[in-house]
Amino acid sequence: MQGAAAQDIDNACFSSGSALALLHVALHDPDLAVPADLLRSRLTLRAAMNCCKIEGRSRTEAELRDACLLTVPGDAMGPDGDMLAFWRAGIRVRLGNRDWQTRITTLVPENLHEIIGEALDLSVSGAGGPVAKSYGVLTRILAVAPRHEAVALLCADAVLSHALGWSRPMPLLALHLKRSDMRQIAAGEDARIAVHLAAAHAAQDIVRLSYDLARRAGHLKAVATKLRSKGSDDAIRLFLTEDAVLPSVMLSPKIHGSDTSMTGRSARRLCDRLVELGAVRELTGRKMFRLYGVA
Repeated sequence: MQGAAAQDIDNACFSSGSALALLHVALHDPDLAVPADLLRSRLTLRAAMNCCKIEGRSRTEAELRDACLLTVPGDAMGPDGDMLAFWRAGIRVRLGNRDWQTRITTLVPENLHEIIGEALDLSVSGAGGPVAKSYGVLTRILAVAPRHEAVALLCADAVLSHALGWSRPMPLLALHLKRSDMRQIAAGEDARIAVHLAAAHAAQDIVRLSYDLARRAGHLKAVATKLRSKGSDDAIRLFLTEDAVLPSVMLSPKIHGSDTSMTGRSARRLCDRLVELGAVRELTGRKMFRLYGVA
């Protein structure tokens, strides 16, 4: 590679490296105290939106939330709900575990297990920096399964996060890579610049979101001292984990992630109180089947 092209890839590599380094510092700054689980949950929604767009379906955050969170257990969520559920499951994989690659593989269609397993193994053990490793995953998967863009992006972001030493996958490339970029990679064309720039733009966006969520989380923790309802501490922890909380399911009859019981009425009153205190907002504008998230 010579001339302007070499300079372009050098600049793209520098941009992604510096942006990812800044993001890494922000995520691990104890003074900033970024609510990492909430951050991942918000990014998961954005990743699902972009993946739907790549597949040719423009969907809003509200449509994806409804499709995933309001579907009765056992019923089909449809492609939109499945997309968000896929990403929600992906960010829960613990990258520190030895079997994390197997865990990722179990989330994809069975006919892709061998392809995904090999792509992850080769990329993790191969040479190169974090973005180069994630680019290797994209090229290997899309060359064989060009219409499984969401699968390729989750695997690439998992490899990128693992290479950066993070505990769980963080959606990055899935936020900014476009349909045209994915088609270019599937066709075997050189898309390294696009991938590096996508990582840089995503990291910059996430740094800004991290500061914003840290401020909002701090406000929620501060007003928590004014709550008197049983289980409020566990409820606050849930709000600091999930982008959207459905009170009738996630707070009652038991608060998710705890053994604490809460009645439906208490759950509604708690949410209303948090809205009054400006710490939580209602996300739907509906009277029924309301969803709440950190304001």
